[in-house]
Amino acid sequence: MFKKLLKKMEDKIIRVSGREYSPRAFSFEQCLVIFSKLFQILAGLRLGLYAKGILRSKQLPCFVISVGNIVAGGSGKTPMVMYLAKQLQKMGRKVVIVSRGYKAKTSKGAVVVTDGKTIFLSEKNCGDEPYMMAKHCNIPIVVGKDRFLAGSLAVKEFSPDIILLDDGFQHVKLKRNLDLLLFDYAAPLGNHRMLPAGRLRETPEMAAKRADVVILTRCPQKEEQTPFGGAQLKSHLDTQPFFKTFHKPYLHAYIRDNNHLFLTDPFLLEPVKNKNALLFSGIANNRSFYDGMDKLGVNILDHLEFSDHYRYKKADILGIRETAFQKGADLILTTQKDFARLDENIEWEMDLAVIGIQLELEKEDQFISFLKSTRI
Repeated sequence: MFKKLLKKMEDKIIRVSGREYSPRAFSFEQCLVIFSKLFQILAGLRLGLYAKGILRSKQLPCFVISVGNIVAGGSGKTPMVMYLAKQLQKMGRKVVIVSRGYKAKTSKGAVVVTDGKTIFLSEKNCGDEPYMMAKHCNIPIVVGKDRFLAGSLAVKEFSPDIILLDDGFQHVKLKRNLDLLLFDYAAPLGNHRMLPAGRLRETPEMAAKRADVVILTRCPQKEEQTPFGGAQLKSHLDTQPFFKTFHKPYLHAYIRDNNHLFLTDPFLLEPVKNKNALLFSGIANNRSFYDGMDKLGVNILDHLEFSDHYRYKKADILGIRETAFQKGADLILTTQKDFARLDENIEWEMDLAVIGIQLELEKEDQFISFLKSTRI
């Protein structure tokens, strides 16, 4: 049937993104562009239906803040959620974090990960990011694919003043009072194409209608020329306040002889500086981990990269250890997010350093004033 369709169309010309193609001349990339255009149309249609009230968003009886992005992959959402949760706590607000719990092996519905004191679920049952936040923050966390259902459970169990949605920008079926839109400083729009030809979930023009504030993450301490910059975003999102964040690495854990060493100051990174290290990571932007350790002065012998949210098997750990010994490494380095997915009973036979990220916000006073102006 497909061959007959091509034969009927072989004399016709199809125009995609201003270029003309014969159906027989389509490459895989050109097919992706077509699907991207279709994805863009469907995404715009869905958002339009919600904007006009044809599809209705559900509302929770508390203030809802969403932290999200429009580019698939990492943009520093989880560090921003943890930073924001702590700031809101300092302001005297009762906060609950609601997350999808990506790759969590939970039943349908919503579940409580932690009440802020006790962690009730394993990483496999709630997802690596909620588990990592549960170990790092004394804040209740609820996971569920249906954010309204998860939010309703959060309201029932904890009566929060504010619910923080982790990665909730596209989840428009739940109403929010404030939308924080994050972009990675170095590549804010990826290759500027929609999924699947690129990484955009929606266009900046679509997002501009809903975003209340734009935050550039992973900014360099000093302004540097990059392939894509914040100035380019302002042509699309010029009406929103812009803030910049910096990622400050720290030692989340240091394991020697299979024992956690007590860290008097996690921001003193001397145990890893100038050391010969093997890196391994399975995060959305593995390169950011490499670059961060390189800037820190780590002598990187090799970097074993895995897919985002990857669950390490016994064979993977054996391979990591073997590679470290073969390369003559002094220690193995990984991220806090990867560490959350590792079996606690692993014997490393070499020093293991776990790097966490603390977010610092430029013009923090202005940001806090902005939050207060929203009457949270």
